[in-house]
Amino acid sequence: MITAEIGQFIEFAWKLVLYWWWLPAFFYFQKKFDYYWTWWRLEIWYNTMWKPLLLEIKIPKILPKSIKATGAMMVALHGAIFNDPDWWEKYITGEPQTSFKFEIASIDGKIHFYIRCFVDYREAVEAAVYSSFPEAEIEAVPDYSRQIPLDIPNSEWDLFGWDYYMTNEPQFPIPTYERYVEQGVEEEEKIDPITSLMEGMAKLKPGEQMWIQISAKPIYFSLPDGAKFVKEGERIRDRLSKRPDKKLPSLWDEMAELIFHGPKLEEDAPQELFPAEMRLTVGEREVVEAVEKKIAKPFFACYVRNMYLGRRESMFMPNFRLLYNYFNHFTSPELNSLWVWTKSLTRVKKSPFPFINKLADRRAYIKKRHLLRVYRDRLNYYNPWNHGDKGHEVKLNVEELATIYHFPSHIVSPTPGIQRTESKESVAPGNLPV
Repeated sequence: MITAEIGQFIEFAWKLVLYWWWLPAFFYFQKKFDYYWTWWRLEIWYNTMWKPLLLEIKIPKILPKSIKATGAMMVALHGAIFNDPDWWEKYITGEPQTSFKFEIASIDGKIHFYIRCFVDYREAVEAAVYSSFPEAEIEAVPDYSRQIPLDIPNSEWDLFGWDYYMTNEPQFPIPTYERYVEQGVEEEEKIDPITSLMEGMAKLKPGEQMWIQISAKPIYFSLPDGAKFVKEGERIRDRLSKRPDKKLPSLWDEMAELIFHGPKLEEDAPQELFPAEMRLTVGEREVVEAVEKKIAKPFFACYVRNMYLGRRESMFMPNFRLLYNYFNHFTSPELNSLWVWTKSLTRVKKSPFPFINKLADRRAYIKKRHLLRVYRDRLNYYNPWNHGDKGHEVKLNVEELATIYHFPSHIVSPTPGIQRTESKESVAPGNLPV
């Protein structure tokens, strides 16, 4: 009897697997299918509709304003490209939410600042830049990333690079320029973290190049992603400030409490002389304030990457530490940090076994080719098969973004390698006599 029941159970289980095996497979592959489908539609849209434009920003020789003015520029750019795609645009036409690419490149020791955008948004970019830096010059230039061989690494060229990720929850900010700029300090005494990067980039030899790329897609508070980000930030704020949970207990929870513990008397509740917010330490209060400030300002969904490349005979590999040193300024144990995303790092550790070393060399080659491609095409590094989530996508508000990417003042950073203009060219007034 028992044997017959076991046989019936096995037969039922086999039929269940035979006819319904596809159901768990569907849920397992659904995210990956969604990713590759949208990638395919996005590729079609880029090849047919996308008209990219690379604008070089030539800052004036005398630039008294720097980081705060760049923050105002970021606010203007944030509202310039609102284009929330619906499901038809996302899955059928492939049109994405437009983003900006903020880039810094040192080519043979000459430093350039770029903004890459859709050609239709050129006027918006120019208006945002001129509103903060009226003496700057903006010029459409060829893509510098297309001026090198496509098959790097090869016998003549090599590269080294990586993407960044946030070590803490995205609602925690990285250190911003307010950490380095004290109120009431004269311009000559201010400290700008980009100065060390500019000095190092200016010393690169012919045949060496160093690139930094920040892709910034605006997120709006009125949309679900923005509202979710702010709500999660408020939850973190309440947790850090040790406020009681505002969630009311359900009816079943109250009944269980009454049955097992009896009615709760008022005198049983602990009496607190001071509210929890007043018992925070100075450091805890600063962290809560930093989280509140971050979620209160417009922000972008970004990926941040950098690369050191050049001819093999010219490259000096310790130079890539200039990039480490620069982003090390944006590190805070109690807040947040931008750190190397090891899955994108083009270095693969060696092994004492020769056969494994050959595989390691091949892996490093593939990672370098992939990193170069996503940089040139300004794509996300994300791969759903290897990583399972976005991993390295970081949320930066306008203040954080301006801290990383800004035009250095001529007083704080008088680096000769920065491409500055002597004077701005302008169109003659229309009322001149002929």
